[in-house]
Amino acid sequence: MTVQHPSVEEGLAAEEALLDTVCQGDTSYAGLAWSPTDRALVMPRRHDRLAGFPDARNRLAAMDWPVLFRVTGGTPVPQSPAVINLALALRCRVGSSAAHLEWGYHRLGDPWCTWLAFLGVADADLGPAPGAYCDGRFNVRIRGRKLVGTAQRWRRVRGCRDMALLVHGAMQVDDTPEALVAVVNAFQVAIDDPQRFQAASHIALRDVLPDLDLEAAMPWLLEGLVAGHAMPEAAPPPD
Repeated sequence: MTVQHPSVEEGLAAEEALLDTVCQGDTSYAGLAWSPTDRALVMPRRHDRLAGFPDARNRLAAMDWPVLFRVTGGTPVPQSPAVINLALALRCRVGSSAAHLEWGYHRLGDPWCTWLAFLGVADADLGPAPGAYCDGRFNVRIRGRKLVGTAQRWRRVRGCRDMALLVHGAMQVDDTPEALVAVVNAFQVAIDDPQRFQAASHIALRDVLPDLDLEAAMPWLLEGLVAGHAMPEAAPPPD
């Protein structure tokens, strides 16, 4: 698995295709790493039902930040060449337990934290980052600041009771947290939502590893994620 460079729209479609491949029973595991060549503000489709959405979309387009939709939940997230995305699609034998949601996030986040520790970042962990956009309990954090946002989606595998999991992580590598947070806050203003996000709740990889040879380091992360592809058999049983 190497890092691909599609457009944002193509990258999102490729992630959905991963999930479809597993759902159709063609494979039990598929992975994708990508960093877009363009940029967009990506959000769940439910946002297009907001009263102020058409005006907000026009305002963002005027800023050269088109709006695109994704299949996972959460709040708006900027995608740009400053971001690297990793997605895993897995076939799993699980029940309807919250424990399996946690397992899915750990399946992606734990190897990410291990990779950061290998690079010398001693204080990487999983947890919330209050004030961050699209905050959740399983961000990959450095010193409590959000480096990687995570999301997941589950679907039934065709013809059986197994489930297919798509788990996704988006890591800010370059650019400043201030620049990306400003884009999300511009959308919040345009839809008349009072919530504002804080740059201090985010961190870019270059902030902590300015001299990192990312091209040389990425294979270690990708190999760590792939190495656990048999783990669905070890997923926790239903409650």
